[in-house]
Formats: sequence, C-alpha cells, structure tokens
Amino acid sequence: MKRFISGVALVLSGAVLLVIALNIYLPVKLRFATPALNYWAVLALAVSLPFAVATLLAALLPAKRWIGFGVAWFLCAVPCSIFSLFAYYEAASVQAQGEDGSFMLLDSLVVDNVDYRLYLSDCGATCSWGLVVRAERDGPLGMKVVRSIWSEYKTLNEAQLMQAAPGVLRVVEKDGTAHDIRY
Repeated sequence: MKRFISGVALVLSGAVLLVIALNIYLPVKLRFATPALNYWAVLALAVSLPFAVATLLAALLPAKRWIGFGVAWFLCAVPCSIFSLFAYYEAASVQAQGEDGSFMLLDSLVVDNVDYRLYLSDCGATCSWGLVVRAERDGPLGMKVVRSIWSEYKTLNEAQLMQAAPGVLRVVEKDGTAHDIRY
C-alpha cells in the first residue's frame, strides 16, 4: 500500500510540475473560460508545487540527506505561499466583480473559426496598461487554448479590431494610430 501511495504521489508531483512547465514554456496557454477559475488554478498549483518538489526530492534523495530536502521545501514553500495569497485575493476579487479587470475585452473578431480578441490589459504588477490581441479557441470542459499574437503597452486608448486583409488584422486606436498584425 505504501508503494502505491508513493507511486501516486510521484505521478501527481510530476503532473503538477509538467503543467507548470508547459504553461510557462509553450507558446499556447490553457485558460479557463471563467476568469476566476484561472486564479483558483494558479492558487492550487502554487500550493501544490512545494509538495511536488518535496515528493520528488524524497524519492530521489537518500533518507540521510533529508535536511537538504527540508531546506529545499522551505525555499520553495515561502514564495509559493506568498504567490498563493495574491492568487486568492485576485480570485475572490474577480468572482465578486464577475469580470477580470486585468483583461478587459474591447473587441472581438472571428476569422476561420478562431476568436481574435482585443483586450485592455494591466499586465500585472510588472508593466503599464496596454493592448493585447489573443487568438482563442474553445476547448473541452470550459477550457480555452490561448495564444498571444500582439501587444502594445503604455497606452490606455480604446481600440477596434478589424481584418485588414487575408492573414492581417488591424488594431485601430481611438487616436487613429493603426497597427497591422500578421496571424
């Protein structure tokens, strides 16, 4: 029974690390159609990451090196717990407001069964407001496959999204500035 539990723990730990790695390094991202669920997923991954690292280290290190295991867990748990607090705050805020203020939909256009959406984004704490165009496809179980195809920051202008030519989208800001985007 103990081997079964440790085997399951290793599989779950590997799955957590795989989901995090794929969402960081792949050009497409998996998102939930309901914005609050994205923050709840981040919270769940942030809470489970230290345990995933601990489980993998426990499986790889001999028992006499578990002090290093404890230090590694602590070094992973502290930032993850802070990160999970921020995710909880955002999830509760988005759930209360009913929309995600960090990605406000300005315009949408469907081309070849792909939704191209123009958002006004605050980019989180690392940069200023800007415009983001994302290609979004609906997936199973309330998921979306999302690919960011263009962004322009340091602008607060409202804008429109239109198809300029086959394979080219145009973002026209309120002041008349136009940006052509190949997709």
